[in-house]
Amino acid sequence: MLKTVQASANRKTGPIAVTYRAGSADVYGTCPQSCNLCPRPAAAASSVDREYLEALRHAVPRNGQAWTYSHFAADNLPRWRAGETVINASCDTIAEAIAAHDSGRPAVYAAPLNSGEWPQKHYGLQFVRCPAETRDDITCASCGNGRPLCARGDRDYIVVFVAHGASAKRVGDCEPGGCYASGGPTFFAWNNTRKQAPQNDAETIQRFAQSLPPGWLLRHHIAGDVGI
Repeated sequence: MLKTVQASANRKTGPIAVTYRAGSADVYGTCPQSCNLCPRPAAAASSVDREYLEALRHAVPRNGQAWTYSHFAADNLPRWRAGETVINASCDTIAEAIAAHDSGRPAVYAAPLNSGEWPQKHYGLQFVRCPAETRDDITCASCGNGRPLCARGDRDYIVVFVAHGASAKRVGDCEPGGCYASGGPTFFAWNNTRKQAPQNDAETIQRFAQSLPPGWLLRHHIAGDVGI
């Protein structure tokens, strides 16, 4: 199930286009069972929805930029190509993020609360914290002077997101949980996605991207993933 918003009211993203994707039976139904942040892995997806993933790759506004994040293992994700959606491999450890980067996938690191100060350098690779987490005047819309860091598929650094949300203390714990979308306004918007009429997500995402104004920014999956 897919929810599309042309201009988000979310304070962190700013007024850009966003989507939410949920399973029909459970919001976590599109997230991978292997995601350490998922509090209900039994309700999560067992595999990648290949039809949807292919559509997602090409769901970019005309002359615009699109990006998203996936908690599926990096080798399940395509390497970025110019003009396509930047699909960031969302990694639970520094080692996973480095491996994803070395395999040709842009990567982000979900860092626990006690991870220290950023930026940091590990094995010669720079880890840079999301600017919107440290400055109230920066959103996805203004990040990178109109070219958001996460939308740069050819970047030579890892973007870091320090644990946030109601379950932040569980990030990096041995027990499943810690998803930032598991509570608050984000969860309500995500849960409302399940109220959408039945649809083909692949067709919907392509139509939505094509309907946006030229040059628009599109952040896919404020919550949700590419699973089935």
